[in-house]
Amino acid sequence: METTRLRGNPERIFISVDESTGTSTVSFFPADVGTPIQVEGDKDGQRALKDAKAIVAKYPSCSIHGPHFHAARPPKARPRKRA
Repeated sequence: METTRLRGNPERIFISVDESTGTSTVSFFPADVGTPIQVEGDKDGQRALKDAKAIVAKYPSCSIHGPHFHAARPPKARPRKRA
């Protein structure tokens, strides 16, 4: 985990996990603090959570939100129309 890529103090760290691809994403608020970090093969979000805790150790004023689990829409799925 490279915390040197951050360009300031993050207020919040968000962890989301795409269960269909097994990819977790660590993103920051405000967004201009750093680019989102994706971790391949992390279906349970534990590696992303470990990385987020390492960032919190360096920036103790920020908080971790997640991991939040979701599944990506299948490639050929059509959006549903609202009634």
